[in-house]
Amino acid sequence: MPIQYCINRDESLIEETWSGKVSAADLRSYWQVYLADPEVMRLRKTLVDLRGAKIEFLGHELDALIASVVLPALGELEWKTAIVVNNPVHYGVSRQYQVFAERYSQDAIFHDLDIARAWLNGAAAT
Repeated sequence: MPIQYCINRDESLIEETWSGKVSAADLRSYWQVYLADPEVMRLRKTLVDLRGAKIEFLGHELDALIASVVLPALGELEWKTAIVVNNPVHYGVSRQYQVFAERYSQDAIFHDLDIARAWLNGAAAT
């Protein structure tokens, strides 16, 4: 699976790493497992590192996955996500996600992992 996550209990957040080619089918499979994890659903605060990924899905596919997988799983729950990028494609996909997810999530995009982590943990973004 090109997307992996682990629970950082010390910081009460989920650390998610994307690597290699990531298709819409990969993201669907990942979200189905991820959103069924009770610890993930309890924390709902994620540090996403896209820097190692090659995104192979389109914006309309991302929007459809949010509508069909994420929203039904979340119901009225809210989320907070810091997304770390290192190229224009990652940034563009992250902005699309930010717009599509604003119904349930507060998101910010960063180029630095430490600044992203600090923002998730309550520090002001710089």
